[in-house]
Amino acid sequence: MSSKSKGDRLESEFHQYLLDQKNNGELVFGAYSPDNCKIYKKKSYYCRHRSANVEFDIVVEVYREGGDTPHLYVLFECKNHDSNLSEIYVNDFSSKIGRMFPHAAKGVIVTTSRLQSGAEQVAKSFGMAIVKYSENGLTFIAQRRAACIEYGYVRSQIFRDNARAKSLKFSAYYDGKYFRTIGDLLSTLGREPTEPAPSEIRILKVPYLSLDKVTESAARVLELADYEAGAVDLAKICDCLSIDLQFTDQVVFDSNGTAILGSANFEKRTIQINSHSRETRERFTIGHEIGHFYLEHGKYLRSETIVEADLFITREKVDSFNYERLEYQANTFAAELILPNSKFRQMTEHYRRSLDIRDRGHGYIFVDDQPCNYIPYDELLSRLSTHFEVSKRAIEVKLKKRKLVTDRRSHADHVINSAL
Repeated sequence: MSSKSKGDRLESEFHQYLLDQKNNGELVFGAYSPDNCKIYKKKSYYCRHRSANVEFDIVVEVYREGGDTPHLYVLFECKNHDSNLSEIYVNDFSSKIGRMFPHAAKGVIVTTSRLQSGAEQVAKSFGMAIVKYSENGLTFIAQRRAACIEYGYVRSQIFRDNARAKSLKFSAYYDGKYFRTIGDLLSTLGREPTEPAPSEIRILKVPYLSLDKVTESAARVLELADYEAGAVDLAKICDCLSIDLQFTDQVVFDSNGTAILGSANFEKRTIQINSHSRETRERFTIGHEIGHFYLEHGKYLRSETIVEADLFITREKVDSFNYERLEYQANTFAAELILPNSKFRQMTEHYRRSLDIRDRGHGYIFVDDQPCNYIPYDELLSRLSTHFEVSKRAIEVKLKKRKLVTDRRSHADHVINSAL
């Protein structure tokens, strides 16, 4: 695809995003009514220096109540690049705006990639805002007094970093601050210099859920679907919860080039499952997304995406972001849903006896690097995997969470190769 075609596609996607935000009443949250904002694509304005019209990709004109002329022009330049964006684009766009709008105008560069080092300072010195947009990114619900995602995570979306964070649909930087909604950004851009800055948004902590609480939730869902034994019918569970489960054979990527295994839309109550290399991983992905719905994560998210790294969040870390707690809870729910606790214990005991795995003073199930221990243990994982139609990795995580296995293998503290 040509660079022009890619740029046009980003313009169309971001223009539609702005229209959707306006239709939801969220465009300039807390500052201007959406009715006072006009959104244009490919809008031209007269430039005296060139004695001709100059076109801008997208423009938001903001009007005061009862005003006939715009109080503020927000001018968007869309750059759909595969590589990190150079500071030269910030310089060029700033010069273009300066020739046309000496006052009452703010420039915003919209990019699908991160910025190179140095661009942050350039953007700040020119009063330029930076938006990173990913059509397939996850979306947090706009809340006036609280956010459920830290600004450090938003910053990692925009500027070059060694870590590849999962994409947000919208993240922005302006004047040393980071924003996770278009409304927050535009409210700040439209503020008069004499107006006080908005009060700092506090972080709303996602509440802790114990393993027992998550297990009880999964048990209630299984009861709704009349589960009795064997592999759980996840499609039936979606029907019981009025969730539209959809499948596609496409491989979908976010703006960071990370494959998206599935996604959920909480307003439309839909789950979309993309192409998977393993059916067992696909089943875990479905269980994960069902978990987001049943645990009411729609209080924080408008939409959600799942990437492979999310599946390996099997414990809560002290320094983890709030969204990681949501993913951890969804993973725990998925494991309890596709491996129902009572039936899992029953089948574990059945296969344990048939494989002559005994408690010889080292625990209910013991494994180390000796063949006499790891061979029957691996066979136990295989049989449980076949019975419940889940991966051996998911079985092992469940065994460890339930403290049913003592693992003394040399690689016990590493992520094992078989994926969920």
